Amino acid sequence: MAAEPLAIDPDIAVRLADEGVPLRAIARAIKSSSDAVRERLKLAQSAGQLLDLPRDDWPPGFPRDQRALQLSRLVSENRDRLFAAMQESFHLTPTEISLLLIMLQHPSLLKERLSESMTVNLIEVHVCKIRKRLAAFGIEVRTLWGYGYQFTAEDRRKLMDMIIHKVQGAQEGATDGS
Repeated sequence: MAAEPLAIDPDIAVRLADEGVPLRAIARAIKSSSDAVRERLKLAQSAGQLLDLPRDDWPPGFPRDQRALQLSRLVSENRDRLFAAMQESFHLTPTEISLLLIMLQHPSLLKERLSESMTVNLIEVHVCKIRKRLAAFGIEVRTLWGYGYQFTAEDRRKLMDMIIHKVQGAQEGATDGS
């Protein structure tokens, strides 16, 4: 039995899968069957557009990684404070902080995703600097040869916790001093 074609732009399913959204959540969002989405994602994986197929669905009781949600809120609500805390902690440039946040919010960073705004060589230079700064904290930026970069799940959690703790400490200090 062949899966029905996707009702909307099939690249949306690939982008959502690349963002870490589970297969069934993608199917619900685009109002297609899980089988149709799975077939499209398998094609994307074989074409090199997607590294891994997403998990089937969210874990029970946890719709998403709560750290990632908290970090996303910080990016949108307290961007200046977040950048200041990250500059103080890791001594990174604003461009490197932006790149690091993208790496944290996605399970793996594909070079081609950023190649519209930066050259591949520039991305590699920034990642090299990020790698050196984070090594002091025991955090490794892994290279996905030919694709991009990623953190282990443990390093990703550790780094998000460090950033969130630092920003919350800075917020508490700001409210105490006012």
